[in-house]
Amino acid sequence: MRGFSVVALLSSLLMFNAQGYAQGTLSGSQSASRSVGAGFTAEHAKDFLVDFCIDCHEDDSGGEAVSFFSLATNEKGMPSLEGLETKREGTEHQGEVRDADKTWTRVLEVIRDREMPPVDADKPDAMTVSQMVTWMDRSLRVQSFMGGTPPRRLSRGEYQLTLEKLFGFQTFDLPDGFPVDRPQDGFDNLAEGLQLSPALMEAYADCARLVADQVFPPKRVLPESETRIAKPEDLVISYSSSKVVGDAMRLGMKCDPIQRSCTWPSRIESKTSANYKIVLNLSTFNRVAESEPMLVKVFARDVSSADGVSHRTLRLLQEIQVVNEDEESFSFDATLYEGQTIVLHWANASLDSDRVDKNELKGFFESKQRDNPKYLAAWHAMLEGDQGQGFRGGIGWDRVSKLLAQDDLPSITPQQEQALLKKIIGNPVLYAETVVFDVFENGPALEIHEVQIHGPVNLVDGPTEASNRRIQNRFLGGDDHEPSKVIERFLTQAFRRPVDQDTVARWLGVFEDHLAEGNSFSESMHLVIRNILLSPRFLYRCLGDAELDSYDLATRLAYFLTSGPPDEKLRKTIDRLGDPAVLRSQANRLLTGAPSSVFVRQFTEQWLKISHLNEIIPEQSLKFSRQDQRQAKLEVEHFFAELLRENHSARQLVDPDFTWTSSRIAKNIYDIEVGSNQKKANDLQRFSLERGGRYGGLLGMSAVMMATGNGVMTQPVNRGVWVLERMLGMTIPPPPDDVPAITPDTQGANTPRDLLKLHTEDGSCARCHRRIDPLGLVLENFDPVGRWRETWPESGKEIDAAVVLFDGTKIRDVIELKRWLANHPEKAAFGLAKHLMVYATGRPMSYLEQRVIEEVVRANVDQDKGLRDLVLDLICSPVFLTK
Repeated sequence: MRGFSVVALLSSLLMFNAQGYAQGTLSGSQSASRSVGAGFTAEHAKDFLVDFCIDCHEDDSGGEAVSFFSLATNEKGMPSLEGLETKREGTEHQGEVRDADKTWTRVLEVIRDREMPPVDADKPDAMTVSQMVTWMDRSLRVQSFMGGTPPRRLSRGEYQLTLEKLFGFQTFDLPDGFPVDRPQDGFDNLAEGLQLSPALMEAYADCARLVADQVFPPKRVLPESETRIAKPEDLVISYSSSKVVGDAMRLGMKCDPIQRSCTWPSRIESKTSANYKIVLNLSTFNRVAESEPMLVKVFARDVSSADGVSHRTLRLLQEIQVVNEDEESFSFDATLYEGQTIVLHWANASLDSDRVDKNELKGFFESKQRDNPKYLAAWHAMLEGDQGQGFRGGIGWDRVSKLLAQDDLPSITPQQEQALLKKIIGNPVLYAETVVFDVFENGPALEIHEVQIHGPVNLVDGPTEASNRRIQNRFLGGDDHEPSKVIERFLTQAFRRPVDQDTVARWLGVFEDHLAEGNSFSESMHLVIRNILLSPRFLYRCLGDAELDSYDLATRLAYFLTSGPPDEKLRKTIDRLGDPAVLRSQANRLLTGAPSSVFVRQFTEQWLKISHLNEIIPEQSLKFSRQDQRQAKLEVEHFFAELLRENHSARQLVDPDFTWTSSRIAKNIYDIEVGSNQKKANDLQRFSLERGGRYGGLLGMSAVMMATGNGVMTQPVNRGVWVLERMLGMTIPPPPDDVPAITPDTQGANTPRDLLKLHTEDGSCARCHRRIDPLGLVLENFDPVGRWRETWPESGKEIDAAVVLFDGTKIRDVIELKRWLANHPEKAAFGLAKHLMVYATGRPMSYLEQRVIEEVVRANVDQDKGLRDLVLDLICSPVFLTK
């Protein structure tokens, strides 16, 4: 027998992922000699490979010939597939065995799908192919393996959420520069991609110190007092809330949010929670003599909070009445918490743009009209001459004031006045932000000349200190602060399993040694926390070579469905998790089906590869905004959440009778009738759909179409690969090294179909593109954001989406593709199930595991069960239960 190498086979066969070739048969005596009938043996398999594979895949190394199949049989009497009979105790040969499993799985696939032998080679007859595939399947089922997840470090997101759950933080922000995990097979939580680098260890050490500082914070020291001053130019002007005139900042409105009516120092922020002395120099501008005093409210706000908050939500520090047009100084003592500044608000201003009480704005314009009968006529003339130029803010007021100065300004009728007032209250923000410049110019307005903040005077406990105290009490466990009990309880929580007394004694020794060196209780516990958070037993889960025990199982389940450690309810059932009913019940509880759940968000964006949507900038002509991009991602999350929550069948993945989207996207992208009783344009909502249409399901979703393109043009190859890998669960090998990263000569190719046809005719490209391209071309009617189109924009030619799929099925468009998938629901269900198990176990699926998943999927489809049932059935399967 001529030389043969498994490595050579892999490197060559992985190149051939093209569409299946037409079936053929051998001729003459060769065909007769290979018609082996039912008694297909290992020798027949070797002969098959020699006759149909070796000419192209012969070992050129010149070394000793290596047979594909060992002549020996394994303990079950099955012929051994080379590489899979390797002893698998421990982890020494784990990588070799997984590679061999992957190799033989690919060999089976190319033979089964008739990708090999190629069109110009001798072919076995259909019966021989069937016998070979059956024999390989039987052999792989016996010699493939279940499990084999390497030690699995917490991913970045899991680490962050684990710290929050472990210590009771509301949020814990990882420091800037914290390393990002390298995705493996699309997921960032697979063991093979979760390497531990020096940079990551340094980041862990920094985080451990930050955490310990919140549990046992260093003793606070009163900083040296200082005086900080803000002049008018140092105060924030947000929208049309204020204007600097001369030596003062003028305020003119009282509406919400604070960015439309208030101002605050741009560079003054309290460094610590303390009492401060605040001095404000204020005056009135053109205050009506008999009117009430100007009421100024001073609030505290977090500098990090949004400018869109209401002043009603802020903590009131002081109320001041201002009556003098001459500058007057007002001083008071107030408490500012760490990271806060002050906000100034004229509470009884006459101008308001509040959408709730529009009559106040109407009254303002009416009062101006009483003072100047030309006032509304000037506004009317400004609007008539606007011609779409825009008049918001000072630009609009400049036009109005110039019209008011004209002696020949035409008057308007009472009907026109009422129409104008109706228009004003129809868009109060627009008109208030314009007329406020009248207030800045003519008054009445509040003037701010200077803001001074002196301090800190003395320390106070703020929200940070209160939070730290709560976290510390939680860590210490109430009144009993006995160190050994505190440490044992924390070790059990951090390591996610009980610890023995020797382990407790070792960590107690760390505490006592530090205490003996003259450090305080808090400082010694600080050291213990830092070191435990750097332990492999915290950073990794399911360490060791033993099979999953109940604690490992609880940990795997919790991180799968919540990305965090087991909660209290799950911990209480750990001793009973071996009971499938208990396991299923806990899984059902954790599988919330809420769109905002960590599982729905993390799994969908990694499974469907939509996590990078914010990096794509759609071409301007596509009229797809940043808000639309955010909503497109939410569509997927809400859609998948409903599939789980309502336990929809697998058919709903591709051809449902509903979708979730915003009315703006529904109308502009999906051509869905929105109706008159819908929510705001950007609010996500549920729409009913007719089955069998262009839209509905994963195919055609805007997020998917964007993720498989670049925002400017469609990319059929990317779309084809996405359908094969993400929807159908197929493994598409990367291009071989001898295929350059450039296209062949494409002269004369003026449509994507023409270009891809040249690919399939080029020998170095054809073997890949014949499988991938049809599934990309059939989606070409969707533009880069998912909008339907009939012609290719580059050439203006009508889009021809008709293709032949890899199984020989002829389809004309995406509607027929969806029908094909809906008629074979097990295909998309398998793609989902396979990715669920990869995400859950942190490992690629072996041949045996994929067959088990197929069986679970087949039972689900045959029994017409839903996708929630599918997830729960997978959790109770050997794939999930095996380490």
